[in-house]
Parts: sequence; C-alpha cells; structure tokens
Amino acid sequence: MAKKEISQKINDAFLRRALKNFAAAYPVARAKAFEGIDFEELRERISAFKQEGLKKLPELVRQFTASAEKAGATVHLCSTPEEANRTIHDIIKGKGADFLVKSKAMTSEEIELNHYLEERGIRCLETDLGEWIIQLAGERPSHMVMPAIHKNRDDVAELFSRATGRECPPDIPQLVQLARETLRSGFLTGQVGLSGANVAMADTGAIGIITNEGNGRLVTTLPRTHIALIGVEKIVPGLNEALDVINILPKNATGQKITSYVSFIKGPTGGEGRELHIVLLDNGRLRLAADADFSEALKCVKCGACANVCPIYEIVGGHVFGHIYVGGIGLVLTPFFHGFDKAEEILKLCIGCRKCNEVCASKIDIEGLIVDLRDKIRKPVGQKFLFGTLMKNRKLFHATLRAAYIAQKPFQGDGGRIRHLPLILNRETANRSLPPIAEKPFRDLVLETSKSPVPSSQPREKVLFYSGCLADFVYPEMCQDTVKSLEALGYQVLFPQEQTCCGIPARYSGEMDVARDMAKINTDVLLKEEADYVVTICPTCTMSLRHDFPKLLSAEPAWQEKAERLAAKTFNFSELAARKAGTKDQGPGTGKGERLTVTYHDACHLKRGCGVHEEPRRVLRELVGVEIIEMADCDKCCGFGGSYSIKYPEISQEVLKNKMENIVATGARTVAVDCPGCKLQIEGGLEAAGTGITVEHSATLLARRLK
Repeated sequence: MAKKEISQKINDAFLRRALKNFAAAYPVARAKAFEGIDFEELRERISAFKQEGLKKLPELVRQFTASAEKAGATVHLCSTPEEANRTIHDIIKGKGADFLVKSKAMTSEEIELNHYLEERGIRCLETDLGEWIIQLAGERPSHMVMPAIHKNRDDVAELFSRATGRECPPDIPQLVQLARETLRSGFLTGQVGLSGANVAMADTGAIGIITNEGNGRLVTTLPRTHIALIGVEKIVPGLNEALDVINILPKNATGQKITSYVSFIKGPTGGEGRELHIVLLDNGRLRLAADADFSEALKCVKCGACANVCPIYEIVGGHVFGHIYVGGIGLVLTPFFHGFDKAEEILKLCIGCRKCNEVCASKIDIEGLIVDLRDKIRKPVGQKFLFGTLMKNRKLFHATLRAAYIAQKPFQGDGGRIRHLPLILNRETANRSLPPIAEKPFRDLVLETSKSPVPSSQPREKVLFYSGCLADFVYPEMCQDTVKSLEALGYQVLFPQEQTCCGIPARYSGEMDVARDMAKINTDVLLKEEADYVVTICPTCTMSLRHDFPKLLSAEPAWQEKAERLAAKTFNFSELAARKAGTKDQGPGTGKGERLTVTYHDACHLKRGCGVHEEPRRVLRELVGVEIIEMADCDKCCGFGGSYSIKYPEISQEVLKNKMENIVATGARTVAVDCPGCKLQIEGGLEAAGTGITVEHSATLLARRLK
C-alpha cells in the first residue's frame, strides 16, 4: 500500500473524526440492540448452517433454481463477472430499455456492473442515498453497509450541486429532500430495476431484502422487470435460517434492532407482464466452498461489523483497508473474487488484533484466514533469509541480538532509552521512545544464577518458563520477576535454554514453512522435560504454543499429537497466578502497604486469542492488592502488532494515540499489562509524551508486592 495514500487518509480530518465517532457509538448501539438475545448462541447457529450449506452448495443452487423457476422467476447461473454483466445487459436490451434503476447491491460493485453497462449505452442510477453519493463522486464504497461514511455535508453539497445544476447548501435535511426529489423521477421512469438480496431460500425460491430506505421496494416493484443479483453463498435451506440472518444482520451492522423495511419476494410481483430474473453469481464461490482451508469465508452475511471494530479501518478507512469488499472479511474475499494481485498489499495491513473474530455474525476466523493467505502472496526480498536463516538458527539469532546491544549505544539518550534512529528507521521513534536491548539477556542471567531447587516439604508443581524473544533480550528483569512470583506462589520454575522464537513473526509474514520448523523445535524442547505447565508472559507466544503449533503441524499426525500435548499444558502467567488467588491465604503480599491504583490494558491475543480476561484482574486485585480503574476500550489494540509497528509506523502511532488518550483519561499513574510488546508500545508513547505514567507487567507488580 502506497505510503502516500495511507498518509492522506491519516491526515483527512473529517474521515478520522467520522470513523472515530462511529467506532465509539457503535458498541453502545450494538449492545442495546442485542439486549435479551444470546449473540453467541445465534451466531453459533448461523455458523453451523452456513458451514453445512457450503458442503452442499451446488445442491442448494439446484434446489433454489428449481423452486424459484416454479414460482415464475427466471434463474441465470453465471460463473464469471463477465457472464453476469453480459446476462444483465442482454435482459435490459431485450426489453428495449436503456435505463436501469438500482437498489444497493455489493455484488454489482464486485462485478463493476455500472461501468460495463454505461460503456454499452445503458444509464444506471443508484437510488440508495449513500450509493448515489458514491456514484456521483466516481468512487467505490468505503464500507459494505455505509458506503459514503467518508463524505461530509460539504462534499455532498458540492456533488449534488454539480449533478442538479443548482446551488445546494450543506444542510443535511435540505440535501436529503433534494435527493428524494431527484431520485423520484428515476423510480417512475426506470424501465428495469436491479437489487441484491441478503438471503435466498432454497425450499421456496424466495429472496429476502432488508433496507432502511424505501428505494428497495420501489426498485423491485415499479419497473416491470426486476433483476436480483445474488452471490450463490446467500442461499440457505429455508425460512428459519433466513430469519436468523435477518435477525442478526442489522444489529451487527449498525446497532439497529431491525431495519426499516424487510421484504420477501417470491416470483414476479405486480401481475401480468411482470418478470423476475435472478442472476446467481459464482465468481469463484463454488470453488472456494470446496476449499477446506478457506471455505468458511463464504459464511459471511455482509454485515460489515469487522470493519466497524477494526482499529486499522478506523484510522485509514475502506479505500485503503480493502479493495471492493472492505474490512477484515474484505481482505479475505479479495484474492478469491479479484485475484491475489489485488490482495497483496491489503493483506499486510491487518494488525492481527482479532477484534473482527469477536463480533463476526457467523463466527469466521477472519484473522486466521488473513494470516494463512499471506503464505500465498509474494514475499519481500530478503524475508526468506531473515526468517529461514537468521531466526530459525537460535545461536545466530541470539548472537545478532547481542551484537545489536553494542550497535544501539550511539542512539541512547538519558536513562538508556532510544529516542532517535538513523535514516529511514527514524520513523520507528517518531512518536515514542524504545527500550534498549539488555546488556545480558535473561538466558545468560539464568546460567549465572542457576542453583539447585530448595527441598520442600510440600510437592511443588513444575513449570517450564517460555520467555519469548522480546522479554528475554529487552526485559530480562521482567523474566526474573516472573520466576520470583511463580516461586513465591509455590511453583518450581525451570528455564529450558534451547527454546527459541515461537515462530509467529515468520507466520505473520507468510513464511509458514519456517513457522512449522520452529514449532517442531520448540515442541521438542518443551516436552523433553517432564513438567506440569509451560508458562509464558507473552500472549502472542501463548497463542502460538497453544493454538498455532497444532494447526501448523496438523498434516503430520505424530507431530500434531505432540503439539496438542504441549498446548494442553501451556498457560499465560496470569492464568497460573490466578489459581492462587481467592484461596484461604490470599497471597504473600495482599493487604500490605499503600494501595496502588492502576488501569489495565487487555492484550489482543490474551483476551481474544486465549480467552483470558478476568484472571489478570484477579491477580492484580487479590494478589497484588491494587485498585483497578477501567479505561475506555480497555481491550482495544495498542498498535504494536510486533513487526507491524515497523512496517506501518504511521498507522501504529495513530492507534497508540487513541490508547494513550484513554489511559490518561483514567487519572491512573500506572498501566498494568500482560504483554511485553504492549509494554514496549504504550510505555514508549507515554514516555515520549512526557506523561510520567509508568507501564508494568503484572508479573513485575506482583514481584514488587512480594518484596
């Protein structure tokens, strides 16, 4: 993605304000809309019937076709965008028409229908207000549900003035009235109407359309010929499944309980001489439905919620974070609908926070699919060496990090932190300082201080400590605090020296073969010693050991079995420490000294990857003895994302600014985290801004309390 385009969107004041305001209002409206409804149960049900439907999609297509034709419709199954465009063109020309009125249909954007028809002398009029604005601007939608969210009233007034030939003031009620008056003639003179559909029912051949404007009903009833352009994945078995989709879609899309209009159409409407043509679009869907790795992408109901909660979309909008379809699912669908050449850059823009997974109406692992797709795109020159040669070779990798300790000295300021880097690297320290690489990593300190375990009258559960690279080489004191805390809580802690990088930087960069090799290395190392638990202080490492290793090694049953054994005993520090909270002895430090006030930042991979949310708070309240002031959006990404903050520092820094605003608003002077990467990012921003607010890992806060 061009840095210039990213910079333009970051500096677009209206876009930033509009997206930020919507991002703040959406969760509140969504929560209210779902009151009294079990969202997890509903989306689990949708996910199940959608997945089952994909297994028999060709059969559903045949059943729907037969049912729809029995009801009087004509069904056209089109394999490609070209075939769909040609079919629609031929229907219109067959009626002697040259004017098409359209209701909102993302599938028509997908096949670039307007462009195709207008090149052949057929005028198209978008009658959805947002789509009409976009049409006048000559742009594509920046959101699947709110296509013109990036336009302000001045932009719209200028577009309407140009289109109508009269001066239009930037007054919203007047602009809406003008649109109503202008579009009304289109409804009355339109010779053919075109719509999309939100759902299609195989058993009856009926289609369901939900809209918030009356244009949908006018377009499908006033013209004597109605064309419905529908992706084949929209077909569900029957009414019960259709109602589930209609129930969840507006709530998840805009926070509405239900849309203004819900329409079911079965066969031609309006009597004699009326026609309904249903154009079923394949465009790779049938092939994708049979793909064991990526078929779940077709479970999408096109609610757009993945964009609504995405911290990257909030910064740059859909014209950067997407192609035709935007947001997280848009990144996944683009290579299958439009080719990998259109997806190479946008696939890299996902920061991996998994917020999209949390709200997806059909429970798609959007983030996981994005990461897996990176294996299929072209890689930067030198990346294979970085991961395949340098990081996979533990001794070479660690020697390089040790050498970096010397190289960093000219760039260190007072207190040892790095505030300026040379040349292009200076972008990385533009709005934050960086901690230095430690003189001695934790693994060296372990060798210097290793001692035989102290005999205990009580059997102690054995823990293998997997530190992760960042904590080992940048925060060795954090690792020491972890060991002290766990030992004080009654665990015996060992540190396997042969452990190496978990491989997630390689996996997130699309180097899956390297990630598999590193999974095997670490699996062997961590299973060599009999232990009750493997404990990490980095949620990304926890995710890697617990979730990614079994997935990466699934093609080799023996390795998968070993990886699953490792996954079963892998825990994050806060999970294991929380087991000692709430017992008769509330922990060695509880209740002693002055009560500290902190705010807590949930790491993305800890909360949404590992499902760990309450345990860190229990550790802080019951073992450390602090009071927690919850910040707004406590689980929203801090913008680190590992190498993301290096590849896209401009975006990373904007995400960080949002996080810092929420931290400062709490009034707390300490931020507690459970991720070394989050500490690096947030601490660097707060320090550079001169806030005086400190950032500490929970293990450090507990270790200090124990003293």
